[in-house]
Parts: sequence; structure tokens; C-alpha cells
Amino acid sequence: MARISGAQATVSVRRSSSPTARRPRPWLHIPAVAYLVLLTQVPFLYAIWLSLHSWNLLEPYLGKPFVGLHNFAFELFSDPTFWPALGHTAELVVGALAAALIAGTLLALLLDRPIPGRGILRLVALIPFLVTPSVNALIWKNLILSPSFGVVDWFLGTVLHLPPVAWLANLPLFSVVMMTAWQWTPFFMLVVLAGLQTVSDEIVEAGKVDGARPTQMFFRVVLPQLGKYYEVAILLGTIFIFQTFGKIFIATSGGPGIATTTLPYYTYQVAFQDWEVGQAAALGIFGVALAIVVARLMVQLFASQGEGETADALP
Repeated sequence: MARISGAQATVSVRRSSSPTARRPRPWLHIPAVAYLVLLTQVPFLYAIWLSLHSWNLLEPYLGKPFVGLHNFAFELFSDPTFWPALGHTAELVVGALAAALIAGTLLALLLDRPIPGRGILRLVALIPFLVTPSVNALIWKNLILSPSFGVVDWFLGTVLHLPPVAWLANLPLFSVVMMTAWQWTPFFMLVVLAGLQTVSDEIVEAGKVDGARPTQMFFRVVLPQLGKYYEVAILLGTIFIFQTFGKIFIATSGGPGIATTTLPYYTYQVAFQDWEVGQAAALGIFGVALAIVVARLMVQLFASQGEGETADALP
């Protein structure tokens, strides 16, 4: 009886591992796909529909007449704020990305060394990334950049004997760039630190034996091995920084004038201050299209660089 049961078990195992038993069931993915479509594509399609109509919430009696591409044409050719806002967005992304990338790399190199309390220092370095954008803006506005109570102006006046600077009034976009870079520096630090963990100790030791200085070791030995990590960090950082809104809303409200008005903040102004829903939807579509194009170009650029490195490595 034991032999018969063992043979039956063997047959059942073979049947369960047969290709027929492992046949994929596409219908099992339908709930997840439907959920994603409902949360992402339906609102996006509704935004496209709104962008093709004129709808002012202060004038509901006018209805929602179809205007075609008029909202897009108005933003491109007639709106005096659209292009400056787009330029401010580009300056914010490039400036904050560069500052956070450099600061994150320096922190990662420091915290990769065997120093006392390294684990605690890594946790402390993550604090800016865990602070919400609104609290971040309040800290910088009232505690760091304030002409009366700010740490920066206290240092300028006490140590350097310089007059105080109204940072948010005289250098508003630079101030927002610093706020954004401060928040995203830990993210780049984590990515670069993860890359440093993969660098082979034998390669580093070989470089030291050859007499390479620390700067040469980093730029010629370590940095080339961090290329993929920098690609991921730059791609994600560009997308995230492009969406910056809370810090501008709390710290500057887009001003003085339109000095810190970016595309996301201008979309908010058009929607909830001018109450032009159709034009705000068109601005939102512009923002999504721009983010997709930039991300696509960056992916293609990184892919072409990777293919070139592979070709150079081949004999």
C-alpha cells in the first residue's frame, strides 16, 4: 500500500509540474489593471477633455463650451507668464539637481568611511528627506533665511560683519533652489552610497598600489563604476524636483512678482485663483508631456552612453 501511495504521489507531482498546470491565466491581472486605469488614466483623460473646453468656476452660467486647442494656443502664444514660469522650472530643476547631486556625493563618500558613529550619522543625514515640504519651507523661511532670526544672516553679521540679506526678497529663486537641494540631498546620498558598496576593494587597493591620489582614485576608478547609479538618481531626481510645489507655496507664493513661479505653481494659480479650469488643465497636460519627453530623452542618452562604453570595452 505504501508503494502504491508513493507512485500516486509521484504522478501527482509530475502532473502539477506539467506545462498545462503552469499555463498563465491573464484574467487574474484584470482587477489590478482596472484599478490602475481607474486611478491614473481616467483622471488623465478627463484632464485632456477639460483642456479642450472653456470652464470658469466663477461663471458657471456660461457652461463648458468646446474650444478645441485654444487653451494650448493661448498658453503658448498669448500668456505672458507661461514662458517665464517654464524658465524658472528649468532653473530650479538644474540648480537643485546639481547642488543635491554634489552634496549627496560628498556625504556618501564621507559616510562610506569607517568613522565612529557612522550608523547614527547616516540616520541624521536622512532627516531632511523625511521632513515634509511645508515644514521644510517654514524652517528655511523663519530659521535659516530670515533677515531678523535666520542663522545665515546671523553668521554674516556676527562673523563676517556684513549687512543682513533679505534672501527671499532679493534672491528668491536661489533660495528655493537651496531649499529643494537640502531636501533631496539625502536621496542622492543613499543612491551613491549604495553604489559605493558595490565598488570592488581589489580595484581600490590596486589603485593605491599604483600611487593614485584620492582625487584620481575617485574620478578614474570609483566614479566610472557609479554611472548606472547616477543615471537612476538623475532621472528620478529630475521628475521629483520638477513637481516642486509646497516649498514655493509656503515660502514665496510664486513671488516677488513671478520670480519663483514655476509650471506646477502656475497651474495652481490658474486653477484656484483665476478659476480657469480649462487653461489649468492645458498647463497640466503641458507639464506631463514635458516630463515624459525629458525622461525619454534622458533614458535614450543613458542607453546610448552604455552602448558606447560596451563597444569600447570589446576587443
